[in-house]
Amino acid sequence: MNITYLVLGTRRLRAAAAHTARLAAEGHAVTLVRINDPVWDTVSVVKSVEIRPVESRADARRLAAKADLTYAGDAEALAAVYGLDVRLEPAPEPDRQPAPADLAIVTPWYPSPDDPFAGAFVRSSTAAVRDRFARVSVLHTQSWFYPPGRLRGQLVGVAAERQAVRSGNAVVFDEPAAEITRVAVPTPAGGDYLAYGDEQTAALKAALPTGRIEAPVVHAHTGIMGGVVAARLARPDARVVVTEHSTFLTKVFAQPGARRRYAAMLDRADALLCVSESLRAQVAGYFPGHATKLHVVPNVIDFDAFTIRPAPPEAPNRWLYLGRLMEHKGVLTLIDAFTQVAAEDPATTLTLVGGGPLAAEVDARIAAAGLTGRITRRAPVEPDEVSALLHEHDVLTHASRRETFGVTVVEALATGTPVLVALSEGPAETLAGLHDAAGAVFEPTTDPAVIVAAYRRLKARFTSLDLAGARDTLNDRYGREAVAARLAEAYAGGSTGGAPMPLPARHHGAGSPFPEATARAARRVVRKFL
Repeated sequence: MNITYLVLGTRRLRAAAAHTARLAAEGHAVTLVRINDPVWDTVSVVKSVEIRPVESRADARRLAAKADLTYAGDAEALAAVYGLDVRLEPAPEPDRQPAPADLAIVTPWYPSPDDPFAGAFVRSSTAAVRDRFARVSVLHTQSWFYPPGRLRGQLVGVAAERQAVRSGNAVVFDEPAAEITRVAVPTPAGGDYLAYGDEQTAALKAALPTGRIEAPVVHAHTGIMGGVVAARLARPDARVVVTEHSTFLTKVFAQPGARRRYAAMLDRADALLCVSESLRAQVAGYFPGHATKLHVVPNVIDFDAFTIRPAPPEAPNRWLYLGRLMEHKGVLTLIDAFTQVAAEDPATTLTLVGGGPLAAEVDARIAAAGLTGRITRRAPVEPDEVSALLHEHDVLTHASRRETFGVTVVEALATGTPVLVALSEGPAETLAGLHDAAGAVFEPTTDPAVIVAAYRRLKARFTSLDLAGARDTLNDRYGREAVAARLAEAYAGGSTGGAPMPLPARHHGAGSPFPEATARAARRVVRKFL
């Protein structure tokens, strides 16, 4: 079969590479139709896939119309093929629909071909409670971001939304922990949290056979996205539990409309689980009337999934950063600190594993420091590759200035790998009482000298760490059995009958997207003043 795969933006390149490789491996003749952008130089596409750059969406549409089968792999591609018969993602059972479950997990993040690292903690918490339910369903609403761009962006968004629903916007398959439903959600980028919740809700509603979540217990992740979706689509008799682990709540609550919507979500929710005490205090400060619904239940770390190193590292020479390349993660400060250390110690190296909006700036900073080769960047890895990655390095570095938990810090110690970590809110709690045993800590900073000083302290006492003791303590706090028991308590009790949230108005019919796009552009302007 001659298959055309369209991806006309720059945000879903890894998914395009993975899906075209899969289709080619199945024996199809695959053509990847893409925009001519240098960002593709960072992505490896299998040689058996023909690559055809195009200059316009009209050219892409003509190629799609000629193919035996076309896949649209991002929001821009969906808009380009508006009205054509296309699919969104290869699947063994393209027409399969989500089944009812005893526990439904609603999450905007979950490991996928586009980002195998995102939402690994959601998969871990799901696996931890899997044996307590006969049927578990994960409803993963995956944002397909596009530039909002005023009216032009809204036209892309409305067309992409309608086309996604027309084409079947979800794939359903099985994993050991659950049935997975991955829902494509065309979403305007730029931090409009009201739009995020509306898009997630509308897309999932269209993907569900009954238009609601058929489960007596619904566990949603992040309040403004998963929580809002669950509060709108859960059955009236369902118990709704929301886990909050967002590092961006300050931005959410700075938008009055988003803050009101969060309050409405709390009205419906039966419990809000915060992954740290500092996060619980933050939410309680904004919504004191809901304080009794707020509880601290940390992320699950499955210690059995992490192989302990055969021997502790001898010196903190091989640094590792594992996570997103984002400003608040302190990656640039970390690079500057390593630059100072590298000038003193030629044995040190730094590996940055992950992607994100700072990728180009990170590359430029590395080149400017003259450390190409000693600082290397690698793509995100699958969760089951984390142990081996940590074993290849001597110390996990974590300079984030804002962190609600710090999963990678605990994962590193689960393998017996020391840490060099900033004591932002989450890590300050997870590492309480373990500073000397686990490695070295420092206050959140933008000053690289602070990290350098902490590294020197770590180096001076590297052989006296109690990594085994730190691991045992963290397992007692955050291990699978301990956290699963607390989640089971949160799931028990049934619904308290909170007020349901209204659904957003959406029109998924045919016809020109222009009138709806115009209305949305106007609402977007008005919301800035509300």
